[in-house]
Amino acid sequence: MIFPILHIPGLGDGMTIALDAVLHVVISHGLAIGLMTMLILFQTLTYMGKGPHWARITRSLLGPVVVVITSVGAVTGVGIWFITGILAPEGIGSLIHLFFWPWFIEWGAFTSEVILLLFYYYLWDKLAEKHPGRLTALGWGYVVMAVISAILISGILGFMLTPAGWPWGQTFDQAYYNPTFVPQVFLRLAAGLGIGSLLLAAWIAWRFKGTQQERGSALRLAGGVFLGCVAVAGVSAWVYFSRIPMTYLTHWKFAVATSYMSQLPDFLPTLNAVGVGVLCLTGLVAVLRWPIISRILCIPAILLCVFMVMEFERIREFVRGPYLLPGYMYANQVPLVEKLALDEKNENYLPRMRWVDDSGKLPPDMVAGQALFAANCGVCHTTVKGGLNNIGIRVAGRTLDSLNAIVDITENLGPFMTPFTGSESERLLLANYIYMLGTEQGYIKIPQAPKTPAAHAAGREAK
Repeated sequence: MIFPILHIPGLGDGMTIALDAVLHVVISHGLAIGLMTMLILFQTLTYMGKGPHWARITRSLLGPVVVVITSVGAVTGVGIWFITGILAPEGIGSLIHLFFWPWFIEWGAFTSEVILLLFYYYLWDKLAEKHPGRLTALGWGYVVMAVISAILISGILGFMLTPAGWPWGQTFDQAYYNPTFVPQVFLRLAAGLGIGSLLLAAWIAWRFKGTQQERGSALRLAGGVFLGCVAVAGVSAWVYFSRIPMTYLTHWKFAVATSYMSQLPDFLPTLNAVGVGVLCLTGLVAVLRWPIISRILCIPAILLCVFMVMEFERIREFVRGPYLLPGYMYANQVPLVEKLALDEKNENYLPRMRWVDDSGKLPPDMVAGQALFAANCGVCHTTVKGGLNNIGIRVAGRTLDSLNAIVDITENLGPFMTPFTGSESERLLLANYIYMLGTEQGYIKIPQAPKTPAAHAAGREAK
């Protein structure tokens, strides 16, 4: 099936995906895996005879957590595949073709996870008193399904950055058991449990109404789990980044910070080190059962966790440079093999595009330029003045000749830019279209033609 090329005006494709994905990761990792595991652990402690306050904490938080997971978490999860499916159908199609069975099993695990979660919530009042063991079994069954779902999806996400030998061998094992698969599994599970235990520690410090001893024991357990997760996540992150090819890893500072901040070599490492220090201090204070200081530190610690999730997802997406799948497909969904074949014969790319948006408002050359822009540049650049990474401001002050030359060497201008796909004549069509956008938005001034002697004479006569 052939899909049209669609892009999000103004906001851009990348930011649209990022806003949905980061929110989903925070909920799916932090709440669905982390916080729910901690709540089930607390209920299990009551089942083991460690005191009723553990189950009281779980019961107080269970309802709101289930609502957020099954509403915002589920919608944003489906939203990721919906958005990426319409913005990058060729890329998603390739992934589905390769990972059909892991994805099929993951959807089964996800469905089981939701069903067990709802059973755990709705049967709580019936089972907590008479059959607490069954309730505990339901809870840990949910945790097992959530972990299986995370493991299955980590193989696919790791492949998108480190396909290793797959572009040549193209076997399933090479794709799924890629170099970053194992460290990413541990990193995601530890980060999720860490965020969940931190959220629980914050709630205990701020809202728990039990005795001082009950609050102290709950705070200590949540803080201890959080400290352990910070350690595991730190080691996993170190192994993960050590397995990313240096060609891509050198982009990470530019990926996270602005181009100016990325020129400060110690800025981001220092910021991350301070952040880890604050997280460790927060966990230590909770272990020492200091509720007042925990209340203060939990707020910046939660914000830091969200920032680190954004940083990791940003790096994972951005350091791939011009690729959607390194060694196989560029970010604009053009396979490397197709690009090389077109270049060899200087062949036009437009005939391969089955969908070209022609509303009749533009002349044929501009329609062609618009289609070539959507295919080559639209994945990163917007065309709306004031939009994110607007192409107009990027070409401010350029001439048509310089634009034509720039389009020919885009891959040499920045490590993230895809090379132009198309013939030399199409390259000029694209340069003309970009030039027109720049002039319409006021970023390019059309030079005035010098006046001829006759024009000067006509001007004098007019005066």
